[in-house]
Amino acid sequence: MEDTDTMALTPEICDYLRELARKLVAAPHGGAGSLVDDAAQFLGMSKQTIYRHLKAVAGWESGRKCRSDKGSTSVGSDALMTLATMQRESVRDNGKQTMKTPVARSVLQANGLEVGVSNAQLNRLMRDRGLNVEAQQQAAPAQQMRALHPNHVHQVDPSLCLVYYLNGRQQIMEDREFYKNKLENFAKVKFKVWRYVLWDMASGAIQVWYCEAAGESQANMFSFLMHAWGKQEGRLFHGVPKYLYWDKGSANIATAIQCLLRSLECESRTHEAGNARAKGGVEGGNNIVETQFECRLRFEPVEDVESLNRAAQIWSEAYNANLIPGQDTRLRRVGLSMPVARYDLWQLIKPQQLRLLPPVDVCQALMTGKEVERKVDGHERISFKHPKAERAMTYSLKGMDGVNVGDMVSVRPLVYGELAIQIELPRFDGEPLVYRAEPELEFDDFGAPLSAAVFGEEMKSHADTPAMKAGKAMDELAFPDQDADKARQKKVVPFGGEIKAHSYLKEVEQPSYLQRPGVEIATPEHAQPAAPRMLDSTVVMLRVRSELGRNLTAEENQFMTARFAGGVPEDQLDALIDQFKNPPQAQDVQPLRAAGGLRAV
Repeated sequence: MEDTDTMALTPEICDYLRELARKLVAAPHGGAGSLVDDAAQFLGMSKQTIYRHLKAVAGWESGRKCRSDKGSTSVGSDALMTLATMQRESVRDNGKQTMKTPVARSVLQANGLEVGVSNAQLNRLMRDRGLNVEAQQQAAPAQQMRALHPNHVHQVDPSLCLVYYLNGRQQIMEDREFYKNKLENFAKVKFKVWRYVLWDMASGAIQVWYCEAAGESQANMFSFLMHAWGKQEGRLFHGVPKYLYWDKGSANIATAIQCLLRSLECESRTHEAGNARAKGGVEGGNNIVETQFECRLRFEPVEDVESLNRAAQIWSEAYNANLIPGQDTRLRRVGLSMPVARYDLWQLIKPQQLRLLPPVDVCQALMTGKEVERKVDGHERISFKHPKAERAMTYSLKGMDGVNVGDMVSVRPLVYGELAIQIELPRFDGEPLVYRAEPELEFDDFGAPLSAAVFGEEMKSHADTPAMKAGKAMDELAFPDQDADKARQKKVVPFGGEIKAHSYLKEVEQPSYLQRPGVEIATPEHAQPAAPRMLDSTVVMLRVRSELGRNLTAEENQFMTARFAGGVPEDQLDALIDQFKNPPQAQDVQPLRAAGGLRAV
């Protein structure tokens, strides 16, 4: 029987299949198989094709129970994950996968991980679990962000402009002259024009500024921020944001720029490397500037960067306000009932949200300023001279969690507020604690702060510091329902004596160690005791004279000199003294021996 898998299903065959489906539904248990066999023979199709057409045409399925092992696989999860990881790690930076499934399978099996299915099944299993390279290369879902108000979040991004100036004339980089195989032409342009674009997240307003330089620098970034945030003549947009979002360019994370941002209380945040879409707003702003403004320069060149910036500001004001003749530049968002001009949205900013940029010279001082350290005194205060203050001021740090007496804290001045400063100190988890403080400004006629308690009238207890709170908790744990200081004075045992500090060691069961064989030290078979130390004869005579209480006679002196010229053994000294004290009778005197004893036996 020929399988006509690809034959066209005529209306008559479709009707036949629908009727067959009705019969199959009504068929008794075990009777469906013969109906399908008859249909396969009648239509000249295989049974599998009949089942497939029944499902497609009539929506009928056999209703057979799934295999008990459906969804399982003989490939272990560890082996499958290892194989997928090997393929994922073999992907080059350009996205090319260098290790395919057959090679990875071979490596797995060589390392003892069995794979009991075909390569095609391995690929299906990885696809089902999202482990295949194609699934891993798909971009992760993006998290949509919003700003609370204009100037809440600004995104900034510098990029190389196609315009440059050479010999006093505007030039435009043409693809045919500056493609990848002609990089020497690109290197000839020493001073290129860089485009700096700012995008306000809430309103979508765009600001652009150009500079001529060999590359990015923190000096250019500072000049751009001063231009973008400062009040410019003929421009509506201005003010310092709460957050600044950009990439990790060297100019962005430079110490001087970061110091300025901290002083302006503008939090700098950077996106992860390779995640440029995180700042898609300003990327889109760059594209708008290039396609809506820079395209005009080909037909109406400007002679220098100053002229370029003047033209760019005029264009951006018209674009943000939707005032370009013949163009609709309004912002379109799903949540807006109708398109709105960007500046119409920006003007919704409230006075307390519009933070004015200080003069440029003040910002320069803040950018080059250094952090200083101060020690928290016994009153939980520090002293610091703010650049705007005439003298050092006192700042109270009471009630700030994590701040204890004696701590060293980093201090930097802030622009906004009444001589405000920022306090920073490390925390246990590595993240710093950051606080804002303003100085004590109210004093009495005698120079004392009005916040101090009046003696004899009021007592103002200090709020417990974190260390004090921890200490009280430990006191309560060691001495429950007791005064901890008094308990210590009375030598009360902490924890009610319930802590076994050493007695539990008696219950330690030592393991049975296997005795190790040793090696005996080899010694001479008949070891002789060490020879006694010899004492000088002169020293011995002085000792004898001292014991006798008199000088030796001439005979005694002659005897000692002759007999013990080589010295007296130390172990015979006492016997020699006793012989001088108790001389023997003349008939009993025997010659003295220097080495074997004093008296012959």
